[in-house]
Amino acid sequence: MKKLGIIVDGAADLLSIKKRYPGKFKVLKTDGPRGHCSQVCDIISKSRKQVSMLKALNCKRAIILLDFECRKESITSFVKDLKTEIEKQDLPLITDIVVSNKMIENWYLADIEYLSQRKEYIKDRLKQKSYEGKHGKDELRKLFKRNYSYSETSHGPELFSMIRESIAKKNSISFKIFIEKTS
Repeated sequence: MKKLGIIVDGAADLLSIKKRYPGKFKVLKTDGPRGHCSQVCDIISKSRKQVSMLKALNCKRAIILLDFECRKESITSFVKDLKTEIEKQDLPLITDIVVSNKMIENWYLADIEYLSQRKEYIKDRLKQKSYEGKHGKDELRKLFKRNYSYSETSHGPELFSMIRESIAKKNSISFKIFIEKTS
């Protein structure tokens, strides 16, 4: 496989990807604007530095991994606009987009039934349902037992490293896309 680099939003995403896929990808955190108010052109232009760094690290491809969050447009439209902007800005490496719907926590929730059997801080015997498109952090917080508080940087990487890929792909279209684009 050609060396792949991934540019993520924040510290929790960085830690989650690195813990689940140790050494598989070069993973960098953006220092550019992200979030539901960021303009597509700014997201891509501010990713140029990290894309250039990945090229210097001998990556052949890059993926910009974003959270959809609470944007007004559809996720399909958002992804299309980002891809169009990548073409316009002519980044120095083949670059693709993956957008979690709504945030990376939705990917953890895509196998919550399994996690609830294995983690003492998650409510017991949860049944799997679809969390795609819901506010993942809020949903996850509701599923934590009393006296536990969700921490993006400690719980997130631990949960992400445990989900079963085959199950999570069935319960999250955005995670399935991530797996397809990184395989």
